[in-house]
This record gives sequence, structure tokens and C-alpha cells, in this order.
Amino acid sequence: MPEISDNKQPETIDGKSGKLLPTPSRIDLKTIDDVRLEMARVYREMKTGIIETADGTKLAYVLAQIGKLIETHEIEKRMEALESVLGQRKKLK
Repeated sequence: MPEISDNKQPETIDGKSGKLLPTPSRIDLKTIDDVRLEMARVYREMKTGIIETADGTKLAYVLAQIGKLIETHEIEKRMEALESVLGQRKKLK
């Protein structure tokens, strides 16, 4: 299990060598475009052998799920805006 350091960030341990790896940088995944760019990066790293295909496939799956959540959230916000406009129109009639 990863240990927690004094700064409360989890440390990553390489399963093969047992060596402590640097904490990965934070990846911004707030928009569909952010997710698309990250998925493209994962794909390129799989193609070049930087990451294993099995690991890349798992990452791509998680990124696709994040993308779906962002998409659903955007649709929900749009529906709420439409319902608000329709509600205001009904009050005016």
C-alpha cells in the first residue's frame, strides 16, 4: 500500500523494482478537450512503448468514463437552463 508522506501526497512504488517513483503531476481533466488531449497522449505512449498496452487501455477506459461524465454534466446544465427559460415563459402567459 502506498505510504503517505508529511505533505499528505501518496507516494508511488514501482511494482517491478520496489523503488519509490516521483508523484505524477496533476493532469487537468475539466473539459472534453482536456480528456481528448490526455487520451491522445496515452495512445502515443502506447504506440511508442513508453507504457504497456494493457496499462494504456485501462487509462483510456477511465478517460472515456471521465469524458462521459463531463458530457452528461454539460447536458444537464443545458437542460436546466432550457427548463428555466420555459418556466419563465409559462409565467408570462
